[in-house]
Amino acid sequence: MKLLLAFPPFHAATSPPFGLAYLKGALARARPDVHVHTVDWNLAFWRRWLLDQAPDLCEFHPTRIMGAACPSLLVKNGRGQRILDDLTRLPQTQAEQDRYMQAARSLDDLYNRLAALHQDILQPFVEERTLLSDAAVDALFGAELAQVAAEQPDLVGFSILAEQNLLYALALGRAIKDRFGIPIALGGAMMSHLRPQELLQGFPWLDFIFFGEAEQSIVKFVDAWPAQDWESTPGLAHRDGRRVCVHKRPPQLPLDALAYPDFSDFPLDDYIVPEPVLPIITCRGCYWGKCTFCSHTLPYGGGVRMRRAERVIEEMAHQMARYGVRNFLFVDEAISPAMLRRLSQGILEQGLDVLFGAEGVRVEEAFDRKLLELAHRAGLRWIYVGIESSVQRLLDSIEKGIRIETILRLIEDCAEVGITPQLSFIVGLPGTTQEELAQEIAFMKRFPVDSSSYVLLHGSPMFDRRRELGLRIEDQQVLYRTPHGPVHAPRYFFTVEQGLSPVQADALVEAAGPRPRMRPHLGEVHAVLLADTDFFTSMERPPDPPLGSAAALEQLAAWPENARDGRWFFHMVACLEEEGRFQEAMTLAQAGLVVAEPAEATALLLHLAGMLNLAQRSQQALQVLGRLNGADPALAPAVCAERLRAWYALGNPQQAIREGEALLAAGHEFRWLHMILGLCYEQLGQPRKALELFQIAEERYWPEPEINMAKARCLAALRRKSQARAEKAKAERKRRNLVPA
Repeated sequence: MKLLLAFPPFHAATSPPFGLAYLKGALARARPDVHVHTVDWNLAFWRRWLLDQAPDLCEFHPTRIMGAACPSLLVKNGRGQRILDDLTRLPQTQAEQDRYMQAARSLDDLYNRLAALHQDILQPFVEERTLLSDAAVDALFGAELAQVAAEQPDLVGFSILAEQNLLYALALGRAIKDRFGIPIALGGAMMSHLRPQELLQGFPWLDFIFFGEAEQSIVKFVDAWPAQDWESTPGLAHRDGRRVCVHKRPPQLPLDALAYPDFSDFPLDDYIVPEPVLPIITCRGCYWGKCTFCSHTLPYGGGVRMRRAERVIEEMAHQMARYGVRNFLFVDEAISPAMLRRLSQGILEQGLDVLFGAEGVRVEEAFDRKLLELAHRAGLRWIYVGIESSVQRLLDSIEKGIRIETILRLIEDCAEVGITPQLSFIVGLPGTTQEELAQEIAFMKRFPVDSSSYVLLHGSPMFDRRRELGLRIEDQQVLYRTPHGPVHAPRYFFTVEQGLSPVQADALVEAAGPRPRMRPHLGEVHAVLLADTDFFTSMERPPDPPLGSAAALEQLAAWPENARDGRWFFHMVACLEEEGRFQEAMTLAQAGLVVAEPAEATALLLHLAGMLNLAQRSQQALQVLGRLNGADPALAPAVCAERLRAWYALGNPQQAIREGEALLAAGHEFRWLHMILGLCYEQLGQPRKALELFQIAEERYWPEPEINMAKARCLAALRRKSQARAEKAKAERKRRNLVPA
């Protein structure tokens, strides 16, 4: 049997995929006759883009990226290569540190824009609202499809670490199934947070879902492959005819008995990092295991399993000898003080020359000055510390089990020892008052702290105790809306009965003004290496480099005058739209029509119509759109969208509905489409149809209370008074929770 196991975009390409390395190691030991090739398609994706080897995807975007700079412009003229160069050398001088920080900021901007571009193109495809042409599939996935064609595996499996990996994997999986008919599997940590039934029902091209620890399940799976009988495979969901079968969770595995992760398929020197850093663990699960907000241990089951420190040190020595590395990142949920002590002593006794960081460190009395000094001598340079809050009542409410004094002492000890602590807060924990948030803001003014909004997660103790915490579940977030049913995220929309909501707390933190922040870097792997230099001793940072449309305009300005064709005008117009320079953009669009080829001319006319709509010159927009009848069928949905906006602005609901229905029939959407169509049907006295559209609008754009008020009006018109009152009450709860305090 031949397996091709892949890690898909989107993720930072700084370290090889850990889960796939564990699977390859497990299969190599248990079933050496099975051919397993693990590939990092995420790394290949980013190298293609940074080296300007990726195709321009503008022509496949549903609106030809109206109002946005094309990501391909951000890597032209060697800019992508310079970003790669600056992030793959360890900065020593101040000038090198400045270039590093600017490169990290530029790559972050490119990441966000590429993710948005692929979202616009791929989501309609995976939701089966649209098809992709062969040309689009080749442009998006040509490299991956060529590899599948060359290897002809029996199965292609994707490792899904987080939600941002899922869309690309679903779309590429569909393309592989359509072109080659090869079975498709999903696995990885994220599969323990989603519902396997929904994934298999929602996406018919998927064949298998692995959840939980898969090192043993994958061995049983390949044994069952010849007979295609999966009943004895734990941690597997699959189809049996029209029925979806979900097996029991796999048993928890003895960690010291597992084969070492096998990174041999991954080009370690190609990662976007100054030196290779390998992931490693001392345990699965969390030795504390009481934090009520957390669901991170779902893939591992309950409790914690620890490895012997000697076995961990043996693995480090093995990987150093095999791959020539000296840098490691412990990616445990939480590394215990006792384990850190034994590891540090063992590393020093063995004389291993290593540098390492720890991604999960709890604040503990036992992490004292003496232990930190020992760990520093062994090579520890960076730790990620989830302190979550600086208010003791809130720490107690989430059962964090730590004291404020201990937090302050750990920060002080780390500074004196030479270990960089990266601190994190959760803003808007349930029940947070304005006075408590003021204390947290004061702490964040003293120390650089990463902060993120509180999220209510399925599988967390807070979800089970939501009522006693005063959390009201409103809806579960929908990730994908397919013809076969929804696929839900593990997050819930909720409102609070007292205290600040996360939205309100975030707004107050933002309004509090500047605060110290760690210097920008490319994630945990980079932080381990940078912490061994003087990079984090200062908080000074250079000005942001040109980003987005500003960077793209720089590239466009460098085009020779005699090469400024229709494509140049098209890109210029999109960039000027993003910057809000609409009059310049309209003037340039008109000029571009003179020199543009038909494809660019139609795109320029579409952009011109969109800007006229934004300027509330809807009648003129319709005149421009009239020139697009029958031109470039790929743009037909976008033309419908602009016509709809124009007719709606002109107060003609019948015409707006006609365009909107054509748009939906073509499988395309734009923001607020369902809301606008619902309002049109409401105006025409069709509350039942309007209500259906408002329901979809709420799935897509949940936070808006106006949607619930519209639903209430329709329910009242249908004489469903109690439901109408419920929607009004929900709208009021949203206003209380989602409007900054």
